[in-house]
Amino acid sequence: MDQPETQNRQLNHSVLHAVRILELYAAQGEEFLSLTRISRLLSLHKTTVYRILRTLQSVGWIEQSAASGQYRLGSGVMLAAGAAASRRTSRDLILEEMKRLAEIFNETVVLCAVRGETGICVELVKSSHTLSMQTAAGYVVPFHAGASGKTLLSAQTDDTVDRLLARRPEPERAALYRQVRQIRSDGYCCTESEADQGAAAVSVPLIVDRERYALSISGPLERLRGLGYPELCLALKEAAGRIERKNAAGGLQ
Repeated sequence: MDQPETQNRQLNHSVLHAVRILELYAAQGEEFLSLTRISRLLSLHKTTVYRILRTLQSVGWIEQSAASGQYRLGSGVMLAAGAAASRRTSRDLILEEMKRLAEIFNETVVLCAVRGETGICVELVKSSHTLSMQTAAGYVVPFHAGASGKTLLSAQTDDTVDRLLARRPEPERAALYRQVRQIRSDGYCCTESEADQGAAAVSVPLIVDRERYALSISGPLERLRGLGYPELCLALKEAAGRIERKNAAGGLQ
């Protein structure tokens, strides 16, 4: 029997379900979720969801509203996230370069990563333009539309790409595989009006500490055309290179 199947049997599915529930809050961007909605979104039986929520609640990772009966993330998650963030100095290097790019081009710079089965914006530096992306980190990035999502998909291993595209219908899945191969060959992706009408984005893959990201510049279509896609692409590739070199050197300039 091959190794992936052996490893899959060794996984604790209750833990995996718990992680999926916690990640769902990031994907949905809502403070409170009901048991019924969690069950529906994750295709899990209500009894399973209830048991996991009660377990997470007992250790402070989930809290339940006395008024509505709905659930939200608890203080335990915040403490763990804070501890992880304080130790991830590579993110400081990435944010430094993101701020540099935002200052040079005055457009929104976005960092995306895969969390579970979902693409998530994990860091964002906004443009100072009045007309810019009115959002914050934590929003869902679709794999099938937009430079950030497609580049993020292309940055993953073949096994992960297969897993993330397994539920996409044909012929969309075949088209996405072709685009993944093209992005890997080119080293970048540019899109116009795919994820958002009237918006454009340029994105490059970034791998730091085995974490696979997409680093992107996005904004109104006409503004990005004016800046020039080749210039934006070159700047992103140079920034990604600096991040990788600094991280390899332990964060030294």
